[in-house]
Amino acid sequence: MIATNTTVSRDGLTSPERVETGGLSGAPLFEPSTRVLAYLSHITQGDIPLIGVGGISSADDAYAKIRAGASALQLYSALVYKGLGLVTRINRGLDALLERDGFANVSEAVGTNREDWL
Repeated sequence: MIATNTTVSRDGLTSPERVETGGLSGAPLFEPSTRVLAYLSHITQGDIPLIGVGGISSADDAYAKIRAGASALQLYSALVYKGLGLVTRINRGLDALLERDGFANVSEAVGTNREDWL
């Protein structure tokens, strides 16, 4: 299940986008979408695969989504602005983060930090 999508909320924005209409995507979605993801992971107890979406632009962002409960990730905005090489950079960074924290693979890390987002 894809946990979130764009939002029409502009709460907390100070950029020119705060007065635009339509769906907001990218970095402003990271925190609220990660909170929703963690909540869904909590109530489903990992029984439903969740796709983390919203504001992922680095390995750290991807890792936070995984540890909040995502078993897969979706990139869009950052991919448009940073190019296809972003995927390789995220994968390499994830390898290092998983190794640092003692996880043998992504599956072991899924949902291990969700309580921090609730």
